[in-house]
Amino acid sequence: MTASCTASAAYVLTVVDVAVKAGAARELLLQRVGAGVLSSPLNRVPMARLIDLFNAAVDLTGRPDLGLEFGRRVQPGTYSTLGYALMTCDTLADAIALVPHYRRLVFDYGYSDTALTLAGDQVEFAWLVQAGALPYCAPLAEATLAGWYSFGRWISNAELALTAVHFAHEAPADAAPYSAYFGCPVHFGQTRNALLFPRSLLDMPLSQADRSLHLAMREQAHAALDHVFGGAEIGQRTRQALVRLLPKCEAGLEAVADLLELTPRTLQRRLSDEGLSFKQVLDDLRRELSLVYLADASLSSLDIALLLGFAEQSSFTRACKEWTGSTPTQYRRRREGAAAPIQPPGRAID
Repeated sequence: MTASCTASAAYVLTVVDVAVKAGAARELLLQRVGAGVLSSPLNRVPMARLIDLFNAAVDLTGRPDLGLEFGRRVQPGTYSTLGYALMTCDTLADAIALVPHYRRLVFDYGYSDTALTLAGDQVEFAWLVQAGALPYCAPLAEATLAGWYSFGRWISNAELALTAVHFAHEAPADAAPYSAYFGCPVHFGQTRNALLFPRSLLDMPLSQADRSLHLAMREQAHAALDHVFGGAEIGQRTRQALVRLLPKCEAGLEAVADLLELTPRTLQRRLSDEGLSFKQVLDDLRRELSLVYLADASLSSLDIALLLGFAEQSSFTRACKEWTGSTPTQYRRRREGAAAPIQPPGRAID
């Protein structure tokens, strides 16, 4: 799967524009990705080409810190429709919690993942590179964290003082630009790429929060997913439908089939062809989302139960015990007491 994952053309276009402003020839950069694929921001570029583009851009510009320049130039559109949905959230915590739902609009599944870890009064927001056929790319890692930091400052209209920044790759010859950019100690050769910051920043209100507009932007994000991945595997399309239906407590087979314009029997058959069942897809999605929601201290167990489409809180509590071995309260206490195990780069993520 890693070898076939993709990135949004909107993200790739930002990389090209940054490299051109730093002195690279646009024609040489476009040769790396194919000019035609960049004709629409909704098009997709193979992740392998994005990695090649980043490495070529560093060579052509002589700027090993090109990822920092990318961070300075990010805009909402850099992150496709996800960027606009994030900027209308109420708080920084809400924005971070939204990323797993729509991150595929930026980076497809298979190459990387994100993880939020709470440890006492500190937070670690990490970008984890998964094992597979594609190589680790230092400029991409730097652009990812620099982009997060810059975009977070912009949507909150605040400095967002970080505690530290970690990169998994070795330090460049001149590391001074990194500490200047992030305004904190930057450590290289670490176990993973991550921003570390005080937990209090999660409550930071966003300057353009608008609940009505946010709902509209989420609908646009749903539509973009449907447009881009409408021809995706039926298992993935079922997950996308369930994300929309779970908070409405309508995540039954019939409702999902109706949304996908299939009969329930056809949906079951096509899932079976992929070695899946509807119950398996539903249970796996609920488990994954529950871990995201449990990391958000503003959500009660009842809130999470409703977001996951459970009719009763007790049903969620039983499911949580099956998934984690703990009740929701016990799981949260365990997370707060100790950080999750460190995931070295280049190893598979469970």
